[in-house]
Amino acid sequence: MSRPQFFLIAGPNGAGKSTMSAAIKRRFPSVQVIDPDAIAKDMTGSFATIDLKQVSAGRKALGLVKSCIDKGQSFIAESTISGSTYIRYANKARQNGFRTTFIYVGLNSPNLSTERIAKRIDLGGHAIPANDIARRYSRLVANLKAHIQVFASTHIYDNSQGYQWACDYRDGVVHEVSPSIPSWIQSYLP
Repeated sequence: MSRPQFFLIAGPNGAGKSTMSAAIKRRFPSVQVIDPDAIAKDMTGSFATIDLKQVSAGRKALGLVKSCIDKGQSFIAESTISGSTYIRYANKARQNGFRTTFIYVGLNSPNLSTERIAKRIDLGGHAIPANDIARRYSRLVANLKAHIQVFASTHIYDNSQGYQWACDYRDGVVHEVSPSIPSWIQSYLP
């Protein structure tokens, strides 16, 4: 990589952000992955208890993001983008010469997100309260357009029934759209 890269992998809980991060990590092995859930697990020793450290883990993740940008070190961050923090970091990274890529992995409803979390719990993963899932889902959808506008490139996938590429943006402008774009995406894309 000639320029440092900032990949933001976003989507609702249970959408497949960590799977996407792992795929990018295989392509770019030197890229650091910043996953608040993994940080919380390291703090508690178990996914079953990560909710005890989610706030601390979130702060630590944001500190790592800032550090990577300051050092010019490539990284992948995972987020539900329920706020605007990563918009500020994308702007800062671009000013510091980073190539910025936003990858959104979506699901067609918060109910599907809740179902995925239930399956994850059955496999030993961590729980997320249903009201948090619904709140984050609506904020994420509301924040999607703003994130598309600040990243140099955006790639949107629907993972409701397996990863399906939906569309790409370059500097906030539609670049390419799948002929079979899911209807739930069409309703809120810029």
